[in-house]
Amino acid sequence: MEIDYFDNLTHSIATARLLLQKANREGALIEGLCLYISLIDGLLRLAILYTRTQKSPTHTYNAEKKLIHQGDGERTYSEKKIYTAALNEQIISEESSGKLLDMHRLRNKAVHRFCISNISYQDIAKACTQLDEIYNVIWEKVSFLENGPNKVRTVKGKRKQEILKRIFRKILGD
Repeated sequence: MEIDYFDNLTHSIATARLLLQKANREGALIEGLCLYISLIDGLLRLAILYTRTQKSPTHTYNAEKKLIHQGDGERTYSEKKIYTAALNEQIISEESSGKLLDMHRLRNKAVHRFCISNISYQDIAKACTQLDEIYNVIWEKVSFLENGPNKVRTVKGKRKQEILKRIFRKILGD
């Protein structure tokens, strides 16, 4: 089966959004922190792709696979490189880039060094609040890059069912 890496990225973003909503409802702050970082990374990858497409003389851009997909054992752009690229493409500000780097470090501390550092659950809650603000700004930017000044189109019927099927496959596996 051939994988459409762009479709996989967009459906994975939708999946992560559902999982983030669940984490927020349940107060799962570490999971929320990880999902915010992952979602922001995915949205920035989309934004980079869209801005490069728009800047291209033919309005087409062949994305490097490693920009939108990482297979087992393959290298990709790190989150830090994505933040730098997004800053260079003027998708995010220097301030947002700095905050994202700080949040990235905090996420790593929460995941890898929770027991041996001075991080508290309160710190993670504050980080989630800050990330939600950044996430919403980036979400609006990507929405504008995708749709222009129009609103996000509502997906209905068979197409909606196909998308939901892909989302649940990401959650539950094949």
